[in-house]
Amino acid sequence: MSAFLALLIFSLGLTACVQKHSKNTFKVMAGSLDCKIEQMSDQNFREFQHMGVSADGKWMSVGWDQGKDSEGKHTRGAYILNLDTGEKIELAAPINHNSSYAPDGSMLVGAHYTPDGKTEIFEYHLATGRVGVIAPDPNWDFKPSYAPDGLSIVFNSYRSGNSEVYVYNRLDQTLKQITHHENYDAHGEFSPDGSKILFHRQVKKIDEGLYDFDLYSHDLETGTETRLTSTSQEESYGSWGPDGQSLVFSFNHKGVAGKAALFIREPDGGLSQLTSGEWHDSYAYWMRDGSYIYFNSDRSGTSEIYRMEMSGSECVKTG
Repeated sequence: MSAFLALLIFSLGLTACVQKHSKNTFKVMAGSLDCKIEQMSDQNFREFQHMGVSADGKWMSVGWDQGKDSEGKHTRGAYILNLDTGEKIELAAPINHNSSYAPDGSMLVGAHYTPDGKTEIFEYHLATGRVGVIAPDPNWDFKPSYAPDGLSIVFNSYRSGNSEVYVYNRLDQTLKQITHHENYDAHGEFSPDGSKILFHRQVKKIDEGLYDFDLYSHDLETGTETRLTSTSQEESYGSWGPDGQSLVFSFNHKGVAGKAALFIREPDGGLSQLTSGEWHDSYAYWMRDGSYIYFNSDRSGTSEIYRMEMSGSECVKTG
C-alpha cells in the first residue's frame, strides 16, 4: 500500500473546501418525446453523476473533468449541489470524482483518482471531512454505491484480472466477489430491498465502438444470475425502479456507435422509450421515491447532468 493511501486511512483532518458558488436555476426543456427535462449542470467541460442523489432528494454529488492542463495533467474535482437552491459546495482533494450517497445522507462513497493515476474507493464523512479507503488494491476500482441498509458497498474492480462485481461488508471489512465471467461485468446497484444486484455484462464486440451488453440481476441469497435483456445491441447502465421490478437503462437501439436513449423495462419484460435523439443518454438513476430519473447526456455538446420528472413508469409531459 502506498504512503498516500496509508495516510488517508488514518487521517482525521481532511475536510471539504466549502466554497459557495453563485446560485443557478435549472433550465426546463421538452425532450424529443415531450418529457419534461431539467438541465442540472451547464459548463463547457464534462460534469457527471452516478447514483449521486441523496435519499431525501436535496443533494447531488457531481464530478467534473476539465481535461488536461498545460503540463498534461488532468484537472478534476467534485462538488455537492443543493437541488433546492442550485448552490454548489466544492469538495477538496482527494475527492475528485462523483460519489454515491449513503442511505442516511451522512457519507459519500466514490472511486477517486490517486496521484499514481489509478482509482481507489474512498468514503467521505460529510460532517467531519474524514476520509477512509475501502478495500484498497493496486488495480482499478469503479462505481461504488451503498446497500439500502448502508452496511455494504457494491463496486466493480479489475483486481482479479477482469472487471468483476464485488460486495464489501463495512462491518467486518470482508470482500466477496459475486460475478465470475470472462467478459466485462460492471455498474452494480442493490435492489430497493437489498436482495439483488443489477449489473451489466459485455456479451461481445460488434464493431469498432459498438458492443453487445445485457443487463443481469444477481440474487445475493442463492447466487442465481438472471438475464434481464437479450437484444443484439447494448443495454447497459441500469437502475432499479422504486418497485424493485422495473428498470431504467441506456439502450443503443439504433446500433450507432456513441448513441443511446433511455428506456424502461417493465416487470413483464415490455419496453417503453423515454428519450430520443442523436446523443448518448446514460448513467440513469431512478430515485427510490419514484420522483425523478437523473442521467448524464451529451445532448448539449458535452457531458452534463439532467433529470426527468416521473409519474409511475411514465415521464411527466411538458404540456
